[in-house]
Amino acid sequence: MERIGLRAAPRLSLEALKEALRGLKLPETQVYLITDWQDRRDKARYALLLHGKKDLLIPDAFGPAFPGGEEALAEAIRLLEAGGARKFYEAVVAPGELTALLSLPPEELLKRVQAVANPADPGLYRRAA
Repeated sequence: MERIGLRAAPRLSLEALKEALRGLKLPETQVYLITDWQDRRDKARYALLLHGKKDLLIPDAFGPAFPGGEEALAEAIRLLEAGGARKFYEAVVAPGELTALLSLPPEELLKRVQAVANPADPGLYRRAA
């Protein structure tokens, strides 16, 4: 699993995602939006985990918790959809657990995220821009 982007840096992380996805087709890729809030999306931060031909992890760099983060998240979702991604999931973890979760070895991280993830409508994240 390749770790790209920086925590709390939405624009830089979005640019890293664009570079990592260059030339890839994503129809079988599972996109996990890992967040620390479910009922308070206006304060949420999001990490992205892509599981497919190329596994990628972007730490919590997106969402309204960061200046420009909501817009960068919307742009990332559009980018993933344009690449063919159709399988979106949301995994909600306690705010205090998010950083520890993202520090796990790749296999353990993927198992834990998949265990708590539910299908998600990407339209929830596209609204910002």
